[in-house]
Amino acid sequence: MKKIYSILSLFLLVSLAMSAQTRIYAPALNAPENESRSQMPNVVLDWLAVTGITLDITYEAQLAVTPDFTDAVTFPRTDLTSVQTSDLIFGEFYYWRVRAFDGTVASDWSEIWSFQVTWTVSLTSVPSDGSNVYVNPTIQWRTISGISKYQFQMDTSYAWHPGVSGVTSMLNDTYIVNEGNIWAVGDDGVVLHSDGLTWTSVESGVTADLKSVYFIDATHGYAVGAAGTVIFYDGTTWSAQESQTTNDLLGVSFADVTKGFAVGTGGTIISFADNAWSVAVSGITTDIYDVAMISESNAWACGKSKMVLHYDGASWTNQEVGSKDLYGISFQDESNGWVVGKLGTIYHYDGAAWIQQLVSSSGSTFNKDLVSVSVDNYKGYAVGVGGTLVALNGGWTLVTSGTSKDLKGVYAYGDNFGAIVGASGTVLEKTDVGFNSPALKTISVNSSWVSLDLEALNFGQTYYYHMRAIHGSDTSAWSQVKSMTTFSSVSNESPGNGDIVDLEFLLEWSKYDGIVDFVIEVDSDETFSTPQVMYADTAAIDYISNYFGTAYFWRVAAEHAFDRSDWSAPSSVVTIDEVTLTTPLDGSVDIAVCPKFVWETINGCPGYEVWVSKTSDFTDPMISEVTTSYMQCSSQMERNIVYYWKVRGTTAVDTSGWSAVRSFTTEGYIGINEYLNEEAITVYPNPNNGDFTILVESYSSDEYAVNISDLTGRIVYSELVSFVPGENAVSISVPSLQQGIYSLIISRGDESITKKILIN
Repeated sequence: MKKIYSILSLFLLVSLAMSAQTRIYAPALNAPENESRSQMPNVVLDWLAVTGITLDITYEAQLAVTPDFTDAVTFPRTDLTSVQTSDLIFGEFYYWRVRAFDGTVASDWSEIWSFQVTWTVSLTSVPSDGSNVYVNPTIQWRTISGISKYQFQMDTSYAWHPGVSGVTSMLNDTYIVNEGNIWAVGDDGVVLHSDGLTWTSVESGVTADLKSVYFIDATHGYAVGAAGTVIFYDGTTWSAQESQTTNDLLGVSFADVTKGFAVGTGGTIISFADNAWSVAVSGITTDIYDVAMISESNAWACGKSKMVLHYDGASWTNQEVGSKDLYGISFQDESNGWVVGKLGTIYHYDGAAWIQQLVSSSGSTFNKDLVSVSVDNYKGYAVGVGGTLVALNGGWTLVTSGTSKDLKGVYAYGDNFGAIVGASGTVLEKTDVGFNSPALKTISVNSSWVSLDLEALNFGQTYYYHMRAIHGSDTSAWSQVKSMTTFSSVSNESPGNGDIVDLEFLLEWSKYDGIVDFVIEVDSDETFSTPQVMYADTAAIDYISNYFGTAYFWRVAAEHAFDRSDWSAPSSVVTIDEVTLTTPLDGSVDIAVCPKFVWETINGCPGYEVWVSKTSDFTDPMISEVTTSYMQCSSQMERNIVYYWKVRGTTAVDTSGWSAVRSFTTEGYIGINEYLNEEAITVYPNPNNGDFTILVESYSSDEYAVNISDLTGRIVYSELVSFVPGENAVSISVPSLQQGIYSLIISRGDESITKKILIN
């Protein structure tokens, strides 16, 4: 009986325990991952299914912008394991959670996850920032779902534009007192001042490299630099102050006219108080690169080996932030500070902790060193190597600086004013928001597109562009600003500058996409005073000259309906002025008594004049005019005689210079003596029209068969000819022969000789 009671008691206890528990577990969240970034404004919230006692399992999801869910939006209960959001605010952080229902019984809430909606459009690397493009470039971006459209803007002006510093030294830092009072310092003691319009040099009184500058007001300014250099500006002149250190000073900042710090190499910190500088205890030995004071009792500094220092009014304490060297620091208030450093490192201080921030850079990894940062009212800039410029406007985005020079210092002053300095005296100025010139184009782009084809841009123009996304509840921040410059002209490619060309030659130049026509000018005057103008729709055109030995200059421009490019750099050519002889070779002997004269073709030359003479001064020339680059003699020349020959080109209005004179010696007497000898037989002219002459040298009287056969071997002409000793000329006329190649066969008994003849 006792045993049964014990079992019943145990069953009762287990049943009571089960009835006290929730019948269904809280769901596990799946996607988007906790603390993920760049989510779409229609992101799907997804979780894992759970089981319960019944089959009636439903879910309830909540979304909020505060972690306590006091502003939560509750989605209708669903039996699916996901819900689709819509029109979420760009750049906003959201928190979400889910609970399950088994019938009417609810589980506990899941854990809370967060995500951030993408805050802007990410332009891809096509085209790359600052690249040269044709007048019909394609702009590409990474798609954003859940929007109604994109907006694209392009302008020929941009907020940042180059200024003229008047120096070539490295400029290391800049400070803006107001829009008419801007300072910059650099190597070799350089100090520059701008009144908002013009930069002028100011005597600093030192030659040491100046690394940092800070102004409390118009009459209290400080600059620090190498070997412990400190100079002070009183509103009129700069003068040196004793710093109490010989270490390089790299950064300076003041809370007010009575309290300031400068930092430098080897852990150096010097403090300004009671109108004098003194060495402070930093507790470290590594380099400190920059300092920012918020108040007399609140200052921050950053430096080598992920170091961030904080001053609480009494002492400096050190902490590690990230994993890289930190080069620049900026605070706008106690709860908002930024440090930047090696390989694109950026951290934000929110009043409690340092949190890493990433740079949007067309979807690729951003890893450029950032050396200076300045933020004002949550908008600012950081600069670095190779012209790197990133902007803070809801998030950090790589934007165009318009230069590839290293940038060393930046100062943001309000929303629409700023200054940047860098290598080789580089000065960049920001005087407005940009994208506000008369050339501004704003284009509405379909939400399904991932690229935009532009057309008919102006030649040689720099364009700046950005994009943003729009849906029913919000408009994103503008994307990064990128720049592109259209090619200003084409380039001449062939002939090369100074080349000698035939009378007809091909002009070729580089291709240019997106144009309608090319315009070509050719002139014998290098100033193109009276050019011959031609047009082409491809990157080449034939040109024909009637003049030998003449210099021509040529250039090309591309054009479309709205603009014409610059002219290409002119090239010059010279038309050929001399024929080059080929055969017979100069000084050759045993040349047939009816040779074929050959020379190099001059393209575009309509005719040639050939002189052949037995004297080198051509006192008795045989003159022929031909339209080909060869001449077959029409009558037998004397044997064993030296002949001279030369050729020149002719046009309707000009003749070339003569070729070099060549000589050759004709063959001696060679006849047929008891055998046939090919050298004893000459056919001229060859080619011919069916009327030609056979010239045979014979040693004796004899009868020969003369036959002509076609390619099939069919005899088309036959005659018996009696030769006498010496030279024999036989005229043959076969006008009925069709065009083609025939065999001339001269035979005696079992011996024969064959020569090819061409009927044209």
